Amino acid sequence: VVVVGASALVSRPGLPTLRERRVAPRVTALLDVMVAATLATAPIEKSPLGSSTLVVAKTETREGFYGTYEVEVPDSKPAAVDDARSTFKTRAQTKKNRNKYVGLFAVLLVGSFIIPMVQYFWYVRDTPGSLFGPKNEPPPPPPPKKKNFLGF
Repeated sequence: VVVVGASALVSRPGLPTLRERRVAPRVTALLDVMVAATLATAPIEKSPLGSSTLVVAKTETREGFYGTYEVEVPDSKPAAVDDARSTFKTRAQTKKNRNKYVGLFAVLLVGSFIIPMVQYFWYVRDTPGSLFGPKNEPPPPPPPKKKNFLGF
């Protein structure tokens, strides 16, 4: 079902005259009312609105520790079934590759501490007053105050 406003049904070639400008909105409004009335009185098909005849699963009532409950049981076996086999490595395979992983862990651990320290040193090395930068000499002491003519 395509719903189109009545303004799309009114053709207007060229510039409308004064009479057409007064009549066109009335015609458009009348056509809009007619389209709305047609749609409101049209029969509605109920099947696409949710009354499906497709059975997904049947329900089964079971009893448990706290009472009865309903469970949906599918009719067919699901396509993907979990595989319960163990996929862990054996003890021998784990021992064989242990040194490789210990070395990798050590490199990552040392790198996570050393690299930030080097980066910090690189950024602050030229900062005046830093521990790593050049030593600044203290400023010279101020000159002594001059005495006035009375000697004070």
